[in-house]
Amino acid sequence: MNVQLNYEEILSYVENKYHVKPMINTVDESTLSIAYKMNAFVPTMTVDVHVDEVSQESVVLSYNCSTIVAGLLKGIILLIEEKIPKHKINISTDDKKIYIHLDAIKQLEKILEFVVPTRINFDGNSMNVCLIPKTM
Repeated sequence: MNVQLNYEEILSYVENKYHVKPMINTVDESTLSIAYKMNAFVPTMTVDVHVDEVSQESVVLSYNCSTIVAGLLKGIILLIEEKIPKHKINISTDDKKIYIHLDAIKQLEKILEFVVPTRINFDGNSMNVCLIPKTM
């Protein structure tokens, strides 16, 4: 089974919820480029996010960006650190990794009883999550 999330839907959600409008471009099947321009005086910040590993328990992402953007991200993460639920998401700015603990996300509990995510890939318009039935 494949679950497809259209980039336009994702961007619309982010804009409505957080009042920012990033841009998304597919680099390759496992990598997305996310860009954001705060205002006319600040250059566009770009971060490439790569899917390293997908399992029933977690998704591991790595990110690549300029040294300046990495410094900004580190500062932002330090500011919002107490709001990030560590049992759900760990962000390591030292090795530029994001660990998403699927098994700790209550909203996914029921789904993960029946299916296992095996792959996340990207195409020109959407993010695709491949799920297989869980063997009992």
